[in-house]
Amino acid sequence: MPIEAANPLQQVAEILTRHGGRCTPEEFHAAVNVTFHEFESAVYDEGHADMWESLPKQFDLLAGDCLEDCPALGSELRLLDIGCGTGLATDCLLHSAMGSRIGKIDLLDSSPSMLKQAMKRSETWGREVTQYNSLIHELPAENQYDVIVTCSVLHHVPDLPKFLSDVRAHQATGGLFLHLQDPNGDYLNDPELKRRMEEASPQPILPESVRRFSPKRIIRRLMREFTGEQEQDCVSKANASLVKSGIITSALTVAELYAITDIHVEDGGGISIERMRAWLPDYKRISGRSYGFFGQLWSTLAPSLQNEEVKLSEMRAPNGFHIGAAWKRLV
Repeated sequence: MPIEAANPLQQVAEILTRHGGRCTPEEFHAAVNVTFHEFESAVYDEGHADMWESLPKQFDLLAGDCLEDCPALGSELRLLDIGCGTGLATDCLLHSAMGSRIGKIDLLDSSPSMLKQAMKRSETWGREVTQYNSLIHELPAENQYDVIVTCSVLHHVPDLPKFLSDVRAHQATGGLFLHLQDPNGDYLNDPELKRRMEEASPQPILPESVRRFSPKRIIRRLMREFTGEQEQDCVSKANASLVKSGIITSALTVAELYAITDIHVEDGGGISIERMRAWLPDYKRISGRSYGFFGQLWSTLAPSLQNEEVKLSEMRAPNGFHIGAAWKRLV
């Protein structure tokens, strides 16, 4: 069953009050996300190497499921990549079985620096690419897409029903909506998943706000705390910018920052496919695939566990830590 989470913006409002902010929780959430990802863009690919190594297979599986369900899927498809970051989702799709059918690509992100990275990567794609430095509800109403993809984005969005309504507004009838790399909210309390996670990491599981950093960066952070040095990493830079702009009067802790940006991770709720069915009433779910059966992505596991991860994926076990799905708009 999905985990019942509190109002996603309640904790954001509490953090805002603690740090002397005077804007609304919605404005604060947006400002923190944009500011942090602007600075994170320079180290995003390094910090998420496991995604670049592991997610191509997940895109292959979802793309294959889509083509099996829609064998007459056309060519010259128009693709929208929401929250494109540095271009991972589009890059993976172009290298999947669906790639040869994709013609025009629109990249959407609220971070200019992330878009800059993605546009640089797009030079290798051989497609017409347009960038939009905005949110999905700000896109021109006439922009309609055959394929919409979003990767590692849904867990950042406070109002998921509104976001999915905006997706529908830009989805052509018969079009496909794919999403990946979110916590599997229907199974986060699953006993077998917890057992496997303990098997892979017998030491206490670190919070997401720590796990996102490489060991080298964790060591640098510990040294900075020990020496009192304020190294200008992306968290420190984001804090300095937020304080300077007057959005807050004191710096956020690392835990507070990720409680704002990764809003459905830190609240323990994840992303529920069961809830999404109600929020996408005129869509059919073509495929739902879980992965990360040991709480980590494939590339980070020991070889024996990598083999077990593959077996569970082939069995289409539902209780991985991460979830991805593909939906088709019917009307």
